[in-house]
Amino acid sequence: MNLIEISHPAGALGEEDRALLAGEIIAGLVGDGATAGADAPEATLRRARTMTHVGFRELAAWHTGDGPWDPAAAPPLWITMSVPEAWREETSRAFIGRIRRAVRRLDAVRGRARTGGDLWINIVGIADGSIGLNGTSMTADDVVGYMTEEFRTSYTAGDPDVPEGVVVDPMCGMRVTLGKRAVTLEQGGDTLGFCAEACRAAYARREGLPVPS
Repeated sequence: MNLIEISHPAGALGEEDRALLAGEIIAGLVGDGATAGADAPEATLRRARTMTHVGFRELAAWHTGDGPWDPAAAPPLWITMSVPEAWREETSRAFIGRIRRAVRRLDAVRGRARTGGDLWINIVGIADGSIGLNGTSMTADDVVGYMTEEFRTSYTAGDPDVPEGVVVDPMCGMRVTLGKRAVTLEQGGDTLGFCAEACRAAYARREGLPVPS
C-alpha cells in the first residue's frame, strides 16, 4: 500500500517533471534492479505495483512565511504518503529517504538547488478498519495478505537456490539474511526470516502463533 500525493504550486511542475518524479518514486518502492524490491519475487511485486499510486495536486496562490512562492526558486513540495498505521514507525525513515532521493534526482535534472524548508515528506498512518483497499474495510494484516496472495498460493518451502544463511520470507517471498538484526520467528523448530515486522505479524496471526513484541 503506497499512496503518495504530491502538492505543488500551480504551474510549477510540467508533465515531464511529474512523470520523472513519479517514475523515480515508484522505482524506489517497487521497481527492479538495485531497489527496495530487488529480492522480492515477481508475484509479490506485481501485486505491489497495482497497490502503488502517485498523484499530483496543484495549489493556487502558494505562500510561504516570506510571501508568495518565487517561480525562480525550486518549487516547494508537500508530499504525503499514506500507509497502514502498523507499518508507519518501522517504514517511515526508509520511505522518506526514497522519496527524497527521487526529488533530488528531479532537481538535478532541472539544475535546481534547494535552500531548505521547501520540501516536506510526511508519512501518515491509517488505522486498522479505516483502510479501504478495494473498497473494503481492512487491517494492515489484510493488506499484507492481499499483496502476497499470488506468491503464497504458489510457494513451496525449501528453495534449493537459496544460499546458506539466507531464508525465504514465507509471507512475501523476499530473501532474508539471518543475523542479529534479522526479523525472525520460531516455528516447529525452524527459524523463519521476514523482510519486515509487518510480514512477521501477518504471518504469525495467520498461523495462530504469538506475535513477538
